[in-house]
Amino acid sequence: MTDITRRRLLGLAGTAGLAFAAPMAGCADGSENSESTKGASGDDDATDGRFSLIPVFDSGEKYLAAGTSQRLPFVIAGSDGAPLETINRSVSFTVSKNGKQVGDAIEVPGRTSGTSRAYLALPFTAPEPGIYDIVATYDGRELDAAVQFWARDEVDYPQIGDPIPSVVSPTATAPGTVDPICTADPLCPLHALEFATQLGARRPIALLVSTPAYCQTAICGPVLDFTVTAAGKTPGVDFIHAEVYANPTKVDSIASATQSPVVEAFAMPFEPAMFIVDEAGILVARLDSVFDAGELDDALKLIS
Repeated sequence: MTDITRRRLLGLAGTAGLAFAAPMAGCADGSENSESTKGASGDDDATDGRFSLIPVFDSGEKYLAAGTSQRLPFVIAGSDGAPLETINRSVSFTVSKNGKQVGDAIEVPGRTSGTSRAYLALPFTAPEPGIYDIVATYDGRELDAAVQFWARDEVDYPQIGDPIPSVVSPTATAPGTVDPICTADPLCPLHALEFATQLGARRPIALLVSTPAYCQTAICGPVLDFTVTAAGKTPGVDFIHAEVYANPTKVDSIASATQSPVVEAFAMPFEPAMFIVDEAGILVARLDSVFDAGELDDALKLIS
Protein backbone atom coordinates (compact mmCIF):
# COMPACT_ATOMS: atom_id res chain seq x y z
CA MET A 1 0.00 0.00 0.00
CA THR A 2 1.39 3.41 -0.96
CA ASP A 3 2.09 6.21 1.49
CA ILE A 4 -0.60 8.27 -0.24
CA THR A 5 -3.21 5.57 0.34
CA ARG A 6 -2.04 5.19 3.94
CA ARG A 7 -2.59 8.91 4.55
CA ARG A 8 -6.05 8.67 3.01
CA LEU A 9 -6.98 5.99 5.51
CA LEU A 10 -6.48 8.23 8.52
CA GLY A 11 -10.15 8.30 9.43
CA LEU A 12 -12.07 9.33 6.32
CA ALA A 13 -8.69 10.46 5.04
CA GLY A 14 -9.89 10.54 1.48
CA THR A 15 -12.33 13.15 2.69
CA ALA A 16 -10.36 14.75 5.49
CA GLY A 17 -7.35 15.21 3.27
CA LEU A 18 -9.06 16.30 0.09
CA ALA A 19 -12.80 16.39 -0.16
CA PHE A 20 -13.33 18.07 3.21
CA ALA A 21 -9.89 19.68 3.28
CA ALA A 22 -10.01 23.02 5.05
CA PRO A 23 -13.82 23.21 5.28
CA MET A 24 -13.97 20.41 7.80
CA ALA A 25 -11.66 19.90 10.75
CA GLY A 26 -13.41 17.09 12.58
CA CYS A 27 -11.87 14.98 15.31
CA ALA A 28 -12.51 11.70 17.06
CA ASP A 29 -14.24 13.23 20.07
CA GLY A 30 -16.99 14.60 17.83
CA SER A 31 -16.09 18.26 18.21
CA GLU A 32 -16.23 20.26 15.00
CA ASN A 33 -15.97 23.91 14.09
CA SER A 34 -19.28 24.15 12.27
CA GLU A 35 -20.94 27.36 13.45
CA SER A 36 -23.52 28.69 11.02
CA THR A 37 -26.81 30.55 10.99
CA LYS A 38 -30.27 29.31 10.08
CA GLY A 39 -31.60 30.54 6.76
CA ALA A 40 -35.24 31.25 6.05
CA SER A 41 -35.60 27.82 4.48
CA GLY A 42 -34.71 26.12 7.75
CA ASP A 43 -31.34 24.97 6.46
CA ASP A 44 -28.10 26.02 8.10
CA ASP A 45 -27.22 28.76 5.62
CA ALA A 46 -24.01 30.68 6.01
CA THR A 47 -24.38 34.39 6.62
CA ASP A 48 -23.84 35.64 3.05
CA GLY A 49 -25.68 32.80 1.33
CA ARG A 50 -22.74 31.42 -0.65
CA PHE A 51 -22.32 27.65 -0.88
CA SER A 52 -19.97 25.05 -2.31
CA LEU A 53 -20.43 21.39 -3.24
CA ILE A 54 -17.82 19.11 -1.70
CA PRO A 55 -17.34 15.39 -2.48
CA VAL A 56 -17.10 13.25 0.65
CA PHE A 57 -14.50 11.08 -1.07
CA ASP A 58 -11.28 11.51 -2.98
CA SER A 59 -12.60 12.17 -6.46
CA GLY A 60 -9.21 11.35 -7.97
CA GLU A 61 -8.73 8.00 -6.24
CA LYS A 62 -9.24 4.90 -8.42
CA TYR A 63 -12.34 3.53 -6.74
CA LEU A 64 -15.28 4.57 -8.94
CA ALA A 65 -15.65 2.16 -11.86
CA ALA A 66 -17.57 3.16 -14.98
CA GLY A 67 -20.45 0.91 -15.98
CA THR A 68 -21.36 0.02 -12.39
CA SER A 69 -23.86 1.59 -10.02
CA GLN A 70 -22.25 4.16 -7.74
CA ARG A 71 -23.33 6.22 -4.76
CA LEU A 72 -21.59 9.59 -4.60
CA PRO A 73 -21.83 11.35 -1.21
CA PHE A 74 -21.54 15.15 -1.10
CA VAL A 75 -21.89 17.87 1.50
CA ILE A 76 -22.78 21.50 0.93
CA ALA A 77 -20.59 23.99 2.75
CA GLY A 78 -21.52 27.54 3.60
CA SER A 79 -19.31 30.59 3.18
CA ASP A 80 -17.70 29.88 6.55
CA GLY A 81 -16.41 26.59 5.10
CA ALA A 82 -18.48 24.42 7.44
CA PRO A 83 -20.82 21.75 6.01
CA LEU A 84 -24.49 22.50 6.57
CA GLU A 85 -26.01 20.68 9.50
CA THR A 86 -29.37 20.28 7.76
CA ILE A 87 -30.68 20.22 4.20
CA ASN A 88 -34.44 20.20 4.53
CA ARG A 89 -35.31 19.62 0.90
CA SER A 90 -34.25 17.67 -2.14
CA VAL A 91 -31.43 18.99 -4.28
CA SER A 92 -31.48 18.64 -8.07
CA PHE A 93 -28.32 17.17 -9.64
CA THR A 94 -27.27 17.03 -13.27
CA VAL A 95 -24.24 15.19 -14.62
CA SER A 96 -22.44 16.01 -17.84
CA LYS A 97 -19.34 14.94 -19.73
CA ASN A 98 -17.60 17.07 -22.33
CA GLY A 99 -20.41 19.59 -22.12
CA LYS A 100 -23.21 17.07 -22.79
CA GLN A 101 -25.68 16.12 -20.09
CA VAL A 102 -25.74 12.43 -19.19
CA GLY A 103 -29.24 11.22 -18.32
CA ASP A 104 -32.01 13.16 -16.62
CA ALA A 105 -31.75 15.44 -13.62
CA ILE A 106 -31.77 13.52 -10.34
CA GLU A 107 -33.56 14.71 -7.20
CA VAL A 108 -31.53 13.77 -4.13
CA PRO A 109 -32.96 14.15 -0.61
CA GLY A 110 -30.92 15.77 2.11
CA ARG A 111 -30.02 13.31 4.84
CA THR A 112 -29.28 14.17 8.46
CA SER A 113 -30.62 11.32 10.61
CA GLY A 114 -28.18 10.98 13.51
CA THR A 115 -25.24 12.58 11.73
CA SER A 116 -23.52 15.83 12.72
CA ARG A 117 -23.81 17.21 9.21
CA ALA A 118 -26.21 16.92 6.31
CA TYR A 119 -25.19 15.07 3.19
CA LEU A 120 -26.51 14.08 -0.23
CA ALA A 121 -26.03 10.63 -1.75
CA LEU A 122 -26.17 10.88 -5.54
CA PRO A 123 -26.88 7.60 -7.39
CA PHE A 124 -25.13 7.51 -10.75
CA THR A 125 -23.73 5.05 -13.27
CA ALA A 126 -21.08 6.48 -15.59
CA PRO A 127 -21.46 4.97 -19.06
CA GLU A 128 -17.72 5.24 -19.74
CA PRO A 129 -14.50 6.23 -17.97
CA GLY A 130 -13.55 9.88 -17.74
CA ILE A 131 -14.15 13.07 -15.81
CA TYR A 132 -17.77 14.07 -15.21
CA ASP A 133 -19.07 17.46 -14.16
CA ILE A 134 -21.58 17.36 -11.31
CA VAL A 135 -23.91 20.33 -10.79
CA ALA A 136 -26.25 20.63 -7.81
CA THR A 137 -28.91 23.33 -7.79
CA TYR A 138 -29.35 24.53 -4.22
CA ASP A 139 -31.04 27.69 -2.98
CA GLY A 140 -31.15 28.99 -6.55
CA ARG A 141 -27.42 28.53 -7.07
CA GLU A 142 -25.57 26.03 -9.23
CA LEU A 143 -22.79 24.32 -7.28
CA ASP A 144 -20.30 22.21 -9.20
CA ALA A 145 -17.75 19.48 -8.66
CA ALA A 146 -15.76 17.16 -10.93
CA VAL A 147 -15.56 13.40 -10.41
CA GLN A 148 -13.41 10.86 -12.25
CA PHE A 149 -14.56 7.37 -13.19
CA TRP A 150 -12.14 4.62 -14.20
CA ALA A 151 -12.23 1.54 -16.39
CA ARG A 152 -13.41 -1.47 -14.41
CA ASP A 153 -10.10 -3.31 -14.75
CA GLU A 154 -8.29 -0.36 -13.17
CA VAL A 155 -10.32 -0.45 -9.95
CA ASP A 156 -9.46 -2.87 -7.13
CA TYR A 157 -12.06 -1.63 -4.65
CA PRO A 158 -15.14 -3.94 -4.60
CA GLN A 159 -17.89 -2.72 -6.92
CA ILE A 160 -21.63 -3.39 -6.87
CA GLY A 161 -22.31 -6.74 -8.51
CA ASP A 162 -18.85 -8.15 -7.73
CA PRO A 163 -18.17 -11.25 -5.65
CA ILE A 164 -16.83 -9.86 -2.39
CA PRO A 165 -13.26 -10.93 -1.49
CA SER A 166 -13.11 -13.59 1.22
CA VAL A 167 -10.94 -12.47 4.12
CA VAL A 168 -10.63 -13.63 7.71
CA SER A 169 -11.81 -10.91 10.08
CA PRO A 170 -10.77 -10.75 13.75
CA THR A 171 -13.22 -11.93 16.38
CA ALA A 172 -13.31 -11.76 20.14
CA THR A 173 -12.05 -15.34 20.38
CA ALA A 174 -9.68 -15.26 17.40
CA PRO A 175 -8.27 -11.73 17.03
CA GLY A 176 -5.39 -12.80 14.80
CA THR A 177 -2.99 -9.93 14.21
CA VAL A 178 -5.47 -7.16 15.09
CA ASP A 179 -5.19 -5.54 18.52
CA PRO A 180 -7.52 -4.07 19.59
CA ILE A 181 -10.28 -5.67 17.54
CA CYS A 182 -12.58 -2.75 18.38
CA THR A 183 -11.74 0.83 19.33
CA ALA A 184 -15.28 1.78 20.35
CA ASP A 185 -15.77 2.53 24.05
CA PRO A 186 -17.33 0.32 25.22
CA LEU A 187 -16.41 -2.37 22.69
CA CYS A 188 -19.24 -3.00 20.25
CA PRO A 189 -20.99 -6.41 20.10
CA LEU A 190 -20.28 -7.05 16.40
CA HIS A 191 -17.16 -9.18 16.77
CA ALA A 192 -18.65 -12.61 17.44
CA LEU A 193 -18.83 -13.68 13.78
CA GLU A 194 -15.96 -14.13 11.34
CA PHE A 195 -16.45 -12.74 7.82
CA ALA A 196 -14.91 -15.51 5.68
CA THR A 197 -16.78 -18.20 7.63
CA GLN A 198 -20.15 -16.48 7.26
CA LEU A 199 -19.44 -15.82 3.59
CA GLY A 200 -18.70 -19.52 3.05
CA ALA A 201 -21.91 -20.41 4.85
CA ARG A 202 -23.80 -18.31 2.27
CA ARG A 203 -25.16 -15.90 4.82
CA PRO A 204 -26.28 -12.32 4.07
CA ILE A 205 -23.76 -10.00 5.70
CA ALA A 206 -23.48 -6.34 6.65
CA LEU A 207 -19.79 -5.60 7.15
CA LEU A 208 -18.78 -2.21 8.56
CA VAL A 209 -15.15 -1.10 8.36
CA SER A 210 -14.54 1.83 10.69
CA THR A 211 -12.25 2.98 13.48
CA PRO A 212 -14.10 5.06 16.07
CA ALA A 213 -11.01 5.97 18.12
CA TYR A 214 -8.91 7.15 15.17
CA CYS A 215 -11.51 8.68 12.86
CA GLN A 216 -10.66 12.32 12.20
CA THR A 217 -14.12 13.47 11.17
CA ALA A 218 -16.40 12.10 13.92
CA ILE A 219 -18.25 9.84 11.47
CA CYS A 220 -16.98 6.36 12.41
CA GLY A 221 -18.63 6.33 15.84
CA PRO A 222 -22.14 7.33 14.67
CA VAL A 223 -22.17 4.89 11.76
CA LEU A 224 -21.13 2.11 14.14
CA ASP A 225 -24.00 3.09 16.45
CA PHE A 226 -26.41 2.91 13.50
CA THR A 227 -25.07 -0.52 12.64
CA VAL A 228 -25.40 -1.88 16.18
CA THR A 229 -28.98 -0.63 16.32
CA ALA A 230 -29.78 -2.17 12.93
CA ALA A 231 -28.31 -5.49 14.04
CA GLY A 232 -30.81 -5.66 16.86
CA LYS A 233 -33.80 -5.31 14.53
CA THR A 234 -32.71 -7.14 11.36
CA PRO A 235 -32.97 -10.90 11.87
CA GLY A 236 -31.36 -13.16 9.32
CA VAL A 237 -28.46 -10.81 8.56
CA ASP A 238 -24.98 -11.25 10.05
CA PHE A 239 -23.49 -7.96 11.22
CA ILE A 240 -19.72 -7.64 11.55
CA HIS A 241 -17.50 -4.71 12.48
CA ALA A 242 -13.86 -4.63 11.40
CA GLU A 243 -11.25 -2.10 12.46
CA VAL A 244 -9.00 -0.25 10.01
CA TYR A 245 -5.68 -0.70 11.82
CA ALA A 246 -4.04 -3.87 13.11
CA ASN A 247 -1.68 -2.31 15.67
CA PRO A 248 -2.67 1.29 16.42
CA THR A 249 -1.64 1.19 20.09
CA LYS A 250 1.80 -0.22 19.32
CA VAL A 251 3.09 2.61 17.13
CA ASP A 252 4.14 6.16 17.89
CA SER A 253 1.95 7.60 15.13
CA ILE A 254 -1.21 6.22 13.56
CA ALA A 255 0.38 6.95 10.17
CA SER A 256 2.81 4.12 10.95
CA ALA A 257 0.10 1.59 11.83
CA THR A 258 -0.45 -1.53 9.75
CA GLN A 259 -3.76 -1.87 7.92
CA SER A 260 -6.08 -4.65 9.03
CA PRO A 261 -6.61 -7.72 6.81
CA VAL A 262 -10.04 -6.49 5.63
CA VAL A 263 -8.69 -3.10 4.55
CA GLU A 264 -5.87 -4.76 2.64
CA ALA A 265 -8.10 -7.35 0.97
CA PHE A 266 -10.63 -4.73 -0.16
CA ALA A 267 -7.96 -2.21 -1.30
CA MET A 268 -9.85 0.45 0.63
CA PRO A 269 -8.89 4.03 -0.29
CA PHE A 270 -10.69 5.49 2.76
CA GLU A 271 -13.06 4.61 5.55
CA PRO A 272 -15.64 4.16 6.97
CA ALA A 273 -17.54 1.97 4.54
CA MET A 274 -20.45 -0.43 4.84
CA PHE A 275 -20.54 -3.50 2.57
CA ILE A 276 -23.91 -5.20 2.07
CA VAL A 277 -23.39 -8.77 0.78
CA ASP A 278 -26.09 -11.23 -0.28
CA GLU A 279 -26.23 -15.00 0.25
CA ALA A 280 -24.33 -15.63 -2.98
CA GLY A 281 -21.45 -13.50 -1.77
CA ILE A 282 -22.24 -10.64 -4.16
CA LEU A 283 -21.84 -7.01 -3.11
CA VAL A 284 -25.31 -5.49 -3.55
CA ALA A 285 -24.77 -2.13 -1.82
CA ARG A 286 -21.84 -0.08 -0.56
CA LEU A 287 -22.17 2.96 1.67
CA ASP A 288 -18.92 4.92 1.52
CA SER A 289 -17.70 7.67 3.84
CA VAL A 290 -20.96 8.77 5.46
CA PHE A 291 -24.43 7.32 5.84
CA ASP A 292 -27.36 7.69 8.19
CA ALA A 293 -29.72 5.23 9.83
CA GLY A 294 -32.36 5.59 7.12
CA GLU A 295 -29.95 4.93 4.27
CA LEU A 296 -28.58 1.88 6.11
CA ASP A 297 -32.09 0.53 6.62
CA ASP A 298 -32.82 0.94 2.90
CA ALA A 299 -29.63 -0.93 1.96
CA LEU A 300 -30.41 -3.77 4.37
CA LYS A 301 -33.76 -4.35 2.67
CA LEU A 302 -31.79 -5.74 -0.28
CA ILE A 303 -30.72 -8.75 1.80
CA SER A 304 -33.32 -9.08 4.56
